[in-house]
Amino acid sequence: MSKIIIKLSGEALKDGNDLVASTNLEKVVNIIKMLKDKHQIAIVVGGGNYFRGREHPEFDQVTGDTIGMLGTVINALYIKNILAKNNISSYIDTPFAFPNLIDKVDNLKELYDNGYVIIFGGGVGKSGYSTDSGVILATEKVDANLIIKLTNVDGVYDKDPKIFKDVKRFNYLTYDEVLNKNLKIMDTYAIKECANRKIKILVMNFNDYDKINDYFNGQSIGAVIGG
Repeated sequence: MSKIIIKLSGEALKDGNDLVASTNLEKVVNIIKMLKDKHQIAIVVGGGNYFRGREHPEFDQVTGDTIGMLGTVINALYIKNILAKNNISSYIDTPFAFPNLIDKVDNLKELYDNGYVIIFGGGVGKSGYSTDSGVILATEKVDANLIIKLTNVDGVYDKDPKIFKDVKRFNYLTYDEVLNKNLKIMDTYAIKECANRKIKILVMNFNDYDKINDYFNGQSIGAVIGG
């Protein structure tokens, strides 16, 4: 049984003018349904569908980052709500205190081990840290051994395939290759932490979610970072 962290950007929930599209929430539900009987699952969600503070020069970094972190909590509430409608137990973990809105528990790992989907919002709770740092913190909290990063491309490329035609696609990379090639899969700190703790990373297209079990069946999908 794999202990999985699903990294989901806020932008992945957006569709056109819908900041949180019901069709994309249903994709999240379908992923959980496909995996939950054989794997333990947690989700780290971003907040870029609402606000990317550093793109707004009128905000100082702390204010911009704080608004962005609160956006991730809103997305976590959306996901918890849709999971509840599908009779899937979940719990939101956030570094912020929201009395009467989000309960705090001391047994987070126990909930995860007992089949609850843990939804992490709020990043690390401090300005200046990337969402990737929030992913690493989440893996520590639940002792995860696999990160599934859902993106808008079907793997890892040496250049942006939306801009360049002469791109090289990678099916498998070591942690050192990711660092040496300066591939922007996750930030340097996160890749090094994954290497130190032997956490594999699967990068795949969010729209190919129905193929997610191919990875566990030994088939090639997306790109895998490890070893």
